[in-house]
Amino acid sequence: MALVLEYLPLVVFFVVYQMVDIFAATWALMGLTIVQLVGLKLLKQPITSRHWIVLGAVLVFGGITVFLHDDWFVKIKVSIIYVLIAALLAGTLWIKKTSPLKSLFDADIKMPDKAWNRLTYAWVITCIAIAAVNVYVAQYMSQDAWVNFKVFGIIGISLVLVVATGMYIYRHAEDMEGEK
Repeated sequence: MALVLEYLPLVVFFVVYQMVDIFAATWALMGLTIVQLVGLKLLKQPITSRHWIVLGAVLVFGGITVFLHDDWFVKIKVSIIYVLIAALLAGTLWIKKTSPLKSLFDADIKMPDKAWNRLTYAWVITCIAIAAVNVYVAQYMSQDAWVNFKVFGIIGISLVLVVATGMYIYRHAEDMEGEK
């Protein structure tokens, strides 16, 4: 159920965009992002910093989009979210001198600190790349192209990143097994 809640706002955004327009889709996105957090709370699922960043960005930039009737703000929201996630990951790594990914998964996955740090930087670089590509697509391509990139392109990139992360963890977790 939590997985359904995770993607529900994006799916409904896409469907409403196809049926009505970007502004109705933005209203739907704002409403369902709130529903998503309420649903996670009711299901006793963790609400992470990422959820709060997304909610804040959706409400602020979605609100500006519908108030000014200008789709640029909802388009740029994607880049802002990914830059904030990259900053959160990098900032935590630099300030606390430990990978935030290690903090999240160390109870289940044992890897050397150097491997956790590299993985964190890979996520930071990917988030910044997604943000940059989103700005390019939003600025220089059609609204339809941007919606398709937002829904399918970013999910595809994220899936590749998750698979690559799993392969990287598997390889380095084995390294730790050999050190025992």
